Amino acid sequence: MTTAALLALFAGVLAWPVPRLLAAARWPHRYPRAAILLWQAIGLAGGVSALLAAVAFTVSPLAASTPSAIIDHLTNVAAGEPLAGLRWINLVGLALATALAGRLFGVLGASTAATLRERHRHRHLVDLAGRRHRRHDTHDPTGHLLSPAGGLPTAEPFSPTGHHDHLVPGDRLPPEQPVSGLTYPSPATSGHPTTGGADGGENDGSIPDERVTIQAVTSCCLCEHRDRAGIRLRILDHPIAVAYCVPGVRHARVVVSRGLLNTLAADELDAVLAHEAAHVAGRHDLVIQPFVAWERTFPFLGPAREATAAVSLLVEMLADDAAGRQTSRPALARALARIGVTRAPVPAGALSILGANGALGANGALADAAGVRAAGAGGTAATHGHGHEGPVGVGPSRGITNPVISRIARLLDPPAVHWWQALVAYLGAAAVLATPPLIVLIG
Repeated sequence: MTTAALLALFAGVLAWPVPRLLAAARWPHRYPRAAILLWQAIGLAGGVSALLAAVAFTVSPLAASTPSAIIDHLTNVAAGEPLAGLRWINLVGLALATALAGRLFGVLGASTAATLRERHRHRHLVDLAGRRHRRHDTHDPTGHLLSPAGGLPTAEPFSPTGHHDHLVPGDRLPPEQPVSGLTYPSPATSGHPTTGGADGGENDGSIPDERVTIQAVTSCCLCEHRDRAGIRLRILDHPIAVAYCVPGVRHARVVVSRGLLNTLAADELDAVLAHEAAHVAGRHDLVIQPFVAWERTFPFLGPAREATAAVSLLVEMLADDAAGRQTSRPALARALARIGVTRAPVPAGALSILGANGALGANGALADAAGVRAAGAGGTAATHGHGHEGPVGVGPSRGITNPVISRIARLLDPPAVHWWQALVAYLGAAAVLATPPLIVLIG
């Protein structure tokens, strides 16, 4: 009885106060990988403790120690007498253990199967509606294909209607819409772009600007990430800026929209693609899925929802760190601020650049995004949506409650990381996992 009580108490602590405290803490933002491992240990140890508590209560009349009682019960089961030595109240524990195990594994299996079906369906949809980004020769700004050596244009013209596979940021804007200092005139008026006023009228548009030609010939973020990460890119012809990945073992997709290409600068697009590639390579969907199942198993538990939200944020920060090491942290922060104001939804089962909900949130999102974007690399911003004004950083700014704003602040002002603090989190995860079997052995 004592062992069962201790296990039940430990399971209750891991199900309520510990997730509440950990979700409210700010130190996990410094060490997302270690914090995710600690969250996983808490969830696994809590479920195991609850099951072991029911088992210990069931077999308690058979022996003084729980290990001996479990062995005796298994011997009775092998002999065809599973109820030998058990009282009716112990059968309640057996029924509770069976129901709890069925609920846990049943919901996990059902939610995982539903998510896999939704992802399979959405991969087919983006394959049908999206455009592939194939390997290509490079375009010059006049709208013609250049040979790989940069020679004369080939005979194939660039299609202004958007039916070509080569895409760079801003390459199919409406007539006369500026992007990154350039304007793309209507095909009826001119076949060449002009600079956005920097040449003082010296370039009348009849000759492509050399700097623009070099940029168009040498840079294509989509090609670089597709070849480097081995991902399948799909481009949706939609005006809203959105980027997300549909995970999979062999059939992952990274989806970007026309609005994203028209909204972001080249370095920002590079950072966003690196973020999504990190999700695909790290299989972050497998990290979040158990917590989604935990939330669906106990929908009445507030800490279960908080745990899912906290782990989702940590997964996004993990991808932010990977993208920041590969590209630029300020560029990713600017991209988050630009995309955040669109509030674009993402399909179920996908991982978006803005997180699971694909939006900044409901409380002052536009003002927050504008404030952080205005701060830029300067390191300060006024988050008007939450009534807080001060340095952009992680930790002391309790006014920053929006997940995306916290990520932007973290990118602009990276927190100090000490290896020994991460080690404490790893040791804590090991201690949490070791506690249930220790309680059983001691009892």
